[in-house]
Amino acid sequence: MSDVQKLISELQHSITETLKKLEDLTDAHLDHECAHGCAMGDGVRGLLVHNIDHERMHLGQVHDTRFRQKAMQRDYVSRLMAEWVRERAQLTAALVGLSDEDMDVRLEEDEWTIRETIEHTLYWERNSVDHLVGEHELA
Repeated sequence: MSDVQKLISELQHSITETLKKLEDLTDAHLDHECAHGCAMGDGVRGLLVHNIDHERMHLGQVHDTRFRQKAMQRDYVSRLMAEWVRERAQLTAALVGLSDEDMDVRLEEDEWTIRETIEHTLYWERNSVDHLVGEHELA
């Protein structure tokens, strides 16, 4: 595994761990005090806002550094993989805050539940990628 892949995995693992640790955080907690310096005196809400903006800042820094190194995502595969990661992040984000019960609500008889939609997405991702890898001997 390349160093880049290790960092990507670490970023994915870290946000998963963060979501697990903050699973019981409620809106009421946002107004609580927080002594961490990054909260900048604005409590729990301030800390979370800071962490979001902190990521956004460093995303810009990475893009700027790539630009100055002339290491932009010029090839189509890199662009497609980056776009897929963004879409997966948005799909993942759409699940944040749902209860287990919400995952299984069927609004209409012929519609899928959220859980079925995610299971379908995961199944066909694995199926299609495994097919592609086998067909083109990529692994």
